[in-house]
Amino acid sequence: MIKKLTFIFLAYFTFAFGNAYAQTPDTFSRINQFIEQNIEKSHIPGLSIAIVDKNKVLFSKGYGKDGNNRAISSNSPFAIASLSKAFTAMAVMQLVEAGKLNLDSPVKEYIPSFKVADSRADQITVRQFLNQTSGLSDMVYPELTFKQQPASTENTIENLKDVELAGNPGEKFHYHNPNYHVAARLVEVASHERFSGYLKKHIFTPLQMTHSSNHHSTLEFRKNLPQGNIFLFGQPLAIDEPNWFIEGSAGMVSTTSDLAKWLMMYMNKGTYNGQKLLSEQGIETMLTKPANSSYGLGWFVDEQKNISHSGVLWTYQAEQMILTKEGYGIVILFNSGINAFQDYHSFLQGVAEILTNQEPTFPFLPNSFYEMLLFAFIIITLGLTVMRFRNLRMWAIKHKAKPSWVVISKSIVRLIPIALFVSAPSILALISQRALSWERIFLMVPSGMIWLGVVGICNLLIVAARIIQLNKRLF
Repeated sequence: MIKKLTFIFLAYFTFAFGNAYAQTPDTFSRINQFIEQNIEKSHIPGLSIAIVDKNKVLFSKGYGKDGNNRAISSNSPFAIASLSKAFTAMAVMQLVEAGKLNLDSPVKEYIPSFKVADSRADQITVRQFLNQTSGLSDMVYPELTFKQQPASTENTIENLKDVELAGNPGEKFHYHNPNYHVAARLVEVASHERFSGYLKKHIFTPLQMTHSSNHHSTLEFRKNLPQGNIFLFGQPLAIDEPNWFIEGSAGMVSTTSDLAKWLMMYMNKGTYNGQKLLSEQGIETMLTKPANSSYGLGWFVDEQKNISHSGVLWTYQAEQMILTKEGYGIVILFNSGINAFQDYHSFLQGVAEILTNQEPTFPFLPNSFYEMLLFAFIIITLGLTVMRFRNLRMWAIKHKAKPSWVVISKSIVRLIPIALFVSAPSILALISQRALSWERIFLMVPSGMIWLGVVGICNLLIVAARIIQLNKRLF
């Protein structure tokens, strides 16, 4: 009897306290406080969060309001952007397990119309599209600069016909959204279903994701989703998402209540609530990264086997992570988008730190500080410009006897800001290897671009006025 009681006690003790990171109500109180403080500092208009273990939702809450001025809840819809890629990869893997696709066969076997100017493209495999090593990149196919966006996955295939690869297939990782446009087309060809219909039937319905849907263009968001926000001088500003073809790469709208089920399915090796979406081996394949990158099939995988992905649009942002060892899944959805001064990942990082009994990391300065600093710089720039115009005559008297190369060199230096302003897309492409149109760069950092534009125009006017004044003095 004593042995039996001892066994029961030990079993209970192991179950109750075996997890080194077992949570208490205080843990979620700290998480709530952390989010509220960060929202206020960052001026985030609204977000929703869910935290799960493999069996249940541990914490779920909405903060702020959506674009229709409604309180955000766990069922509020958000554009989840590139979190959609894992769903596309899941769809492909389901078809692999059904014997309709082979990860290591060339895509051309399934899509004969896939013809690229570079003959090496004939060897790009299904797996290489999913782990972003196809050889395509923003530098050879700058899809975010196109004024005319594709209307369908078939159009994407047609648009690639004149493209040269950036490198050999499988050689190098290039994060490139059209890789997943092609993957979505593969799903359609192999399943004989439209991509949105396939996701609904084979993923959303089994997972009971009743608030999730897929869209082929951001233009559809205007009918199905409240406006998101950009940031202008640290303050949220509601606008429509710019036009972008997103089928397979960034087209989903979902909620944290739905994505909680998605995360639990992964944590249970492909099964949720008795529904098996993928085998354990299939999940393992998705979370296996190649030797030359940290990107599996729709997920980033770190050295601790944690998996994560960010989703970035101009008016919405999403973050999700599974802490594999600790057994927690986290998803946070924001109704504000990419901004050079906004650190969305700090929310995810802070929550993960609290869950693992660490102190959360807070930014040293609030994100809005830098944008307000730019506003101050604009005021200073305008004030200095007025002073320069008042001193035009004195400047001309001082410089009329100087060599012309001195005046020219000083003028060239003053014209650098306007040159940077005009050539921003080329500079960004050179630095980041991601190609964006000028409009999209402006929406990503409007405060910075306004400041650079003001500096550039003011200096251009100063140079023009000085040349005119100098000519008057000389002649």
